[in-house]
Amino acid sequence: MKTIIENIKYELRKPLPGKDAQIKMAPVAHLNRFSLDDKNARKGGVLLLLSYQQKQLHVTLIKRAKDGGAHSGQISFPGGKCENFDANIIETAKRETFEEVGVAPERIEVLGSLSSLYIPVSNYLVFPAVGFVLDEPKFVPDKNEVDKILNIPLEYFFSEKYKKKQKISARNYIIDAPCYQINGYTIWGATAMIMSEFIEILKRSDSIKLPG
Repeated sequence: MKTIIENIKYELRKPLPGKDAQIKMAPVAHLNRFSLDDKNARKGGVLLLLSYQQKQLHVTLIKRAKDGGAHSGQISFPGGKCENFDANIIETAKRETFEEVGVAPERIEVLGSLSSLYIPVSNYLVFPAVGFVLDEPKFVPDKNEVDKILNIPLEYFFSEKYKKKQKISARNYIIDAPCYQINGYTIWGATAMIMSEFIEILKRSDSIKLPG
């Protein structure tokens, strides 16, 4: 496992595929996001958290509570708004992960970062970090923000079996969106686009072979 994590860390130091990988899972209605002016956007950090569970690498996602917000009830990575007291955007991602799913920041090894992504509907410029927890975490969801914690085997995101395209109802209009459909959950939008880049990075390396 240590070798796999070191290889992931090495790949994240190389130039990132960025838009070319993100756009593969971008909703049709939001393709213009890449040309929008994001200089006045709020900054947010999210964490693509990997952990070793049941002899497999898993990715931690959350189903957000239905609070009436822009991303109410959607599947996302743990994360949120950058606060003035955060030392940097990675600290934002780690802090928010602790608040939302209970994984202490000091337990998280940060492996690197992915490309930023502008989310027009909430006017956020999101900066994704990639982290790893060696031992299986004891997750504690924030009941106000998190409806459910999902731990999904990383290998599922490599399979075409789980890639779909469907019409999704969001904020009173219908979106044609590529998505991952896994265990009854639909993962789309920014979360799917961030995941798409990460998988593209892993696929370009012959040295990363997932157990399981």
